[in-house]
Amino acid sequence: MTKNDYILFDKNTQAFIYNMQTNAVQRMLDFDYASGRKTPSVAAMINPTGNDGFQKFFYGPKEILVPVYKSLKIAAAKHPNVDVMINFASFRSAASSTEEAFALPQIRTVVIIAEGVPERRMRELTAKSKKLGKIIIGPATVGGIVAGQFKIGNTGGTIENIMDSKLHRPGSVGFVSKSGG
Repeated sequence: MTKNDYILFDKNTQAFIYNMQTNAVQRMLDFDYASGRKTPSVAAMINPTGNDGFQKFFYGPKEILVPVYKSLKIAAAKHPNVDVMINFASFRSAASSTEEAFALPQIRTVVIIAEGVPERRMRELTAKSKKLGKIIIGPATVGGIVAGQFKIGNTGGTIENIMDSKLHRPGSVGFVSKSGG
């Protein structure tokens, strides 16, 4: 697959969530279930200051366990199909964790949620992403939604809002917010 025929997000996209953002993960899983996804969009969470383990979430009416890894490299080895990292690192560490993701060939898209990442640092990351054929969304993005297929973090709010807006149904409407770099 070349860069030109790479689809950013579809019904099979799975992501790593960098940092312990349990509310965002639950909202993504609620969207997945309402959209009829067979596989949750969150493959694992990365908690660089914690230990490997599991975090409990709901997928519709049942409980599921999402793996938590201390290292992005270990997560990537265990989940080779994941090509997106949603980066909830603070502005202090967003650049270094993005660089960590760039070092993994399988990660093709990095979504940076953090506000306040220095402009000079983002220019460097943007240049490196182009050189490596990777895509950056952000920093300071609110995320994005491909209707009925994939949701980034807290975008669109709660499941009630998603259902009222009919964003859980496939269609031609969606959005991605890209600010900065």
